[in-house]
This record gives sequence, C-alpha cells and structure tokens, in this order.
Amino acid sequence: MAQNAYGTDTWAISQSSPLLGAGNDGSENAVNSRKAPSSVTIPLFSGGQSGLATTGKAPERIRFIAADDFPPFIFRDSEERLMGYNVDLAREICQSLKAACSLKILPFNHLANTVANGEADAVIAGVSMTPDNLEKLSFSQIYMRFPGRFVTSKRSTLEPLPETMGGKRVAVVQGSRHEAFLERFFTDAVAVPFESEELARDALVSSEVDALFGDGMRLSFWLDTQKANGCCKFAGGPWLDPSYFSGGLAIATKAGNTKMLNAINLGLTRLQSNGRLGELYLRYFPRGFF
Repeated sequence: MAQNAYGTDTWAISQSSPLLGAGNDGSENAVNSRKAPSSVTIPLFSGGQSGLATTGKAPERIRFIAADDFPPFIFRDSEERLMGYNVDLAREICQSLKAACSLKILPFNHLANTVANGEADAVIAGVSMTPDNLEKLSFSQIYMRFPGRFVTSKRSTLEPLPETMGGKRVAVVQGSRHEAFLERFFTDAVAVPFESEELARDALVSSEVDALFGDGMRLSFWLDTQKANGCCKFAGGPWLDPSYFSGGLAIATKAGNTKMLNAINLGLTRLQSNGRLGELYLRYFPRGFF
C-alpha cells in the first residue's frame, strides 16, 4: 500500500498479501456451512458463473473507489494505512482476474457520480441500491449480508422460533427494523424496547429479558468484549429479510458497463468457489454472525 501525491491510496496486484485457505466448494445463493476449526458457519452468497466466462476477456485494470470511514470494511489504522474487508476483497478480485487495480479514497457522497461519470470503474463502499442509484449504476452479486440474530444467556436453552417465543421478553432497540421484524413475525413474544443498543445489551446481561434481537455483525463483536464477559451466546440461526434488514453489500459499476460488471461477478464467484471469501470472512469476523 502506498500513498500518492494527491493523498489517495493506490496499490498494484503485485503488492497484495494472499489469503490462506483451502477450497470452499459451491456457488449457490444460500447460507451453507463449512466448519472451520473454530466451528464458525461460513456463508455463501455468490450466484453462479458470470457470462464473462464464455463471452470475453476480463478488463486489464479495475479502478476501485471507496470512502475510508466504514469499519470493519474499510478504515485506517493508527498509522493511517487503509485496512478492511473491502480493501482485501478488491485485491482478491484483481488477483483472480489477473487485472491491475487501484483504489482511490473519496468522500462517500461523491462515489456514485464518480463511477456514473466514468471517472472510476467500481465502488466498493456499501452504496445502497436506491431508485436513484439504480438509474445510473449496476450492482454485482451480493458479497455480504447482515442478518438479524437472537442472543441469550449462555445457560439458556431457548431456541428462538415464532412458535417457541410465547411470553418471552426480547430486548430490541426502539424504532429499529429489528423491533418491527420481531413484532411482525414473533407475535407471541414480548418486545421490550430500549433507547440504545447498549441499554438493550445491559438488560440481557442483568437478566431483565430472556433474549436480545439485533444486528448479527454488531452483536458478534459485542460478544467478544470485556463488558459482555462471556455472558451470552447466539441462539438459533440467522434471520434474513431484505424488507426489514439491509439487502446486503454489492459492488457498483456504471450502468451499462456489462464487461466490468461480469468481470467482478466472475471474480466473486471464483473467490467463493476456491475458499478465499471464506478465509476473508474468518479474518475479519472470527466469531462469525451466521
């Protein structure tokens, strides 16, 4: 990683640090499980082979852009070096396609128009699939989703399902999509709203509630904190519903740039099939949240 005279971070494929890992077979759009040594479930997201495999060559270069304030996906360490899941993913895509790459940092609100105007090839920064963005951008396969998860005390035997939660008190953040999901699908549970995630977690630790329902990724980090102190565990499986939770992260290209979009999709599919995405997931989310 090097910083150029304009203050943007760039790197070439030869400067990458390959991820370790054996293969993780399969490319269907499902949550599959391969048990790593830590017994973490590794999700599968990519949706099959790209048409590029038979219709043309990959681009010689990919100019990625991103913002640097989206941890753990992209951020700066104490020495101002770019770090994060998206940084490593962009590098891995380039390696898989044997393409030269660069990564330029811009303010988040400039990203979509920069790609739409042809000044860059792809945004890897959590740009949403809003109606406005869909008019000027095309989106790749999903490479990360954010499920809702239940957390209970370690001694609890509760298996959270709509039919098992009757009368159970569940902490949620007031006004959140997780509160709305719980009230819609777990109608017999008792939603207990709190003003913040911290207050909801404190209620679980102090046994004021039977469970907590919230964002799986954020909860996975909290479970490993000193404040959690080994109190709790994930219970049941992940809950995925784009109507309530984020539709997931995808890479955006200029609308109509089929060659670039197909190349990125092919890269994602290859990384899923050869296990690189699984290794990357474990690097940044060692507990996992699926």
